[in-house]
Amino acid sequence: MAFIAVHLGAGFHSKKHEYEYNELCRRACITGMKLLKSGASSVAAAAQVCKMLEDDKMTNAGTGSNLTTAGEVECDASIMCTDHNRGAAVGCISGVKNPILAAEKLLSESFKQLSHGRVSPLFLVAHGARQFAESVGLEIVTKSELLSESAIMRFEHWTEVFADELRVTHTNSGSENEDMITDTVGVICLDMKGELAVASSSGGVTMKQPGRVGPAAMIGSGVWTVTAKDSKVAVCTSGTGEDIISTNLACRCAESQMTTSDELESLSMLMKYDFAQSQAVQLRPPAAGLLLMKLTQSDKSQLVRFCYAHTTPSMSVGYMAHNASSPTLIMSRSKEGPLGQPVIGGYAKRINSFDT
Repeated sequence: MAFIAVHLGAGFHSKKHEYEYNELCRRACITGMKLLKSGASSVAAAAQVCKMLEDDKMTNAGTGSNLTTAGEVECDASIMCTDHNRGAAVGCISGVKNPILAAEKLLSESFKQLSHGRVSPLFLVAHGARQFAESVGLEIVTKSELLSESAIMRFEHWTEVFADELRVTHTNSGSENEDMITDTVGVICLDMKGELAVASSSGGVTMKQPGRVGPAAMIGSGVWTVTAKDSKVAVCTSGTGEDIISTNLACRCAESQMTTSDELESLSMLMKYDFAQSQAVQLRPPAAGLLLMKLTQSDKSQLVRFCYAHTTPSMSVGYMAHNASSPTLIMSRSKEGPLGQPVIGGYAKRINSFDT
C-alpha cells in the first residue's frame, strides 16, 4: 500500500487564500501518490513532493521564502527514513533552488565509503552546503529568482516597523486577509515496501538573524523517524523554531507514539504538556504544529494512522491513500478559546494483506 500526507505550515492562513492552499495540497498529494504507485521509494517521493512545494511561491520554502534582516534568502531542509533511521540536512543555504534536493543527496552520499576512515557528513550549512549542492549538480539560482512579491512586502513592512521602533505584537500585526505562516512545509510518504520517509523545508521566520538555523534543518526537532519490531513512525514539525528545538518536538512525539495504542490522546497530551506548558518555550501563546504517520504491521494486515496537531490559529493539511479517488484536504482552524490549546485530528486505514 502507499500513503502520503503533506502540510503547508502552522500559523495563520487567511480565509481569502484557503482555496489556493487546499489546491496546492491536492496537487502535492496527487503528485506524490503517482510516484509511490509507480514504485518510487518513500525518500524519492517525499523529496520530489517537497521540491514541488518549494517551487510554489505561496509557501515559505525555497522560492518565496521569508527574508533575513539583511534581505537575504537562507533556507533549511531535512529528510529522514525508517529504512535506516538516518537523516540528513542543510541549513542556512543560499542560492540553491531546491534545498530539499541537497538534503536528499547528502543522505544518499552518506552511504558511500570515504577513504582513510572518514565519515560522510549528514549536516552542512551556509557556504559549505552550497558548495556541496554545486558539486552534485543541483540548480544554482540568483537571489532575485528566489524572491516573491509577498516576501518582499513582508520584509519592507517589518523594516519600516523596526526603523520606527514600533512594538507590534504577534496578535495584532496582521489582518484577517494576511497570511502569517510561521515555518515549514512537510511531507510524509509510505511506499509500497512499507518504509516511511519524512521531508521538511523552510525559509524560516520573517526578519530572522542572518545565520539562524531553524528546526527544518534539525534532525530530532524538525523531523524524526523510529522503527520497532512491528511499528514505524515518522514526524515533521512546524511553528516557532526556537521553541520546537528547545523541546525536541519531533523526536518526543515519535517516541511517545511507539508506546501507545491511542495515538490521538497521546498526541494531545504531548502538545499540551511537553510543548505548550514546557518551561523551555519562549513564545506565549506557544505556536507549533506537527504531522505524524504510524504504520503498524502484522501477518494479516497493515494499519496506517495519520495525525496532525497544532496550537496555532490554523494548519493546512492534505492526505491520500493508495486506493482513494482523490486527496482529503483540511484547513484546520482553532475554535474560539485561548490560543496555545492543541487542535488534534487524524485518520486510520487498515489494509488486509490481500488488498492491493
